[in-house]
Amino acid sequence: MNPSLQEHINSGKYLEVNGVRFFYIESGKQDEIVLLLHGFLTTSYHYRKLIGILGKKYRVIAPDFLGVGLSERPNSPLSHRMQAYHLYSFLEKLVGEKKVHVVVHDYALPILAFLAKEHPELVKSLTIVNGFLNLPKFRFYLPVNLLRIPIFGFLLSFLFRPPLLRFFYQFFLTKKGFVFEKGWESNTYQMLFAGNGRKNTLEYLNNVDRSSHALRDVEDGVKSLIGLRQIIIGDEDTRLSPYQTEFIKMTLRTSGFVTVPAKHLPMEECPEELSVKIEYLVDSYSRNKSKTFHFSRNKINPEE
Repeated sequence: MNPSLQEHINSGKYLEVNGVRFFYIESGKQDEIVLLLHGFLTTSYHYRKLIGILGKKYRVIAPDFLGVGLSERPNSPLSHRMQAYHLYSFLEKLVGEKKVHVVVHDYALPILAFLAKEHPELVKSLTIVNGFLNLPKFRFYLPVNLLRIPIFGFLLSFLFRPPLLRFFYQFFLTKKGFVFEKGWESNTYQMLFAGNGRKNTLEYLNNVDRSSHALRDVEDGVKSLIGLRQIIIGDEDTRLSPYQTEFIKMTLRTSGFVTVPAKHLPMEECPEELSVKIEYLVDSYSRNKSKTFHFSRNKINPEE
């Protein structure tokens, strides 16, 4: 096993909720909690650079979604509704009634939206990084769309050995000239395609509910959020259509977004620049604590 992956595993923890274990990384002990949620074809491992930066200032929590990476698989389909249900239990057990600043990448946004529909009080602020929300109109990007093709995707997944993984990620998901560190492709393979990981990864990619009912639920979830929010886009990201960003802006009722020098994986390509954007939002919340609200499970009351 690559030493960097072993370090990642050794630095992580397990938390059992609803009979299944989450793997997560936790760093820092400060009051403000930043929750990092990964998207397709990534895990908490791919947040390692950002964790190192943000952990100096905040308490950072980065879990693997169930059935992905080092988290256990439940006895149910790997759907975003299932992930949202168990993620709430995970947070309830780990941080109690404390509220968190959430960073979502890619497919983590719909999952967070399902959670927020039932529990909007949990989120202090929301940072969306290259995310998408309109599930029925989402165009799956390479290489995700290839892996979703019946039979062909399953056969193709056996070619996703470390050398081909490096090619796919560097060619399709990162800016020209960006180079992953030595051993990165082997670590990613172990996280996503080794053993039962291949089957789980493919199921995770395919269990996207693109119905109008799901769209209504994720819209309601995002609209229910009260805290600060921002949209961050890699300035060279062609994986997501401009329509998706406009849809998020309209749903969040915000007028703009900021860019960082990246394609689709800013946490790998430019963690320093990304951390500055996240810190700005978290610190903005902290500066305005006197204007925030006290949340209870069933209602919102102004602080006394």
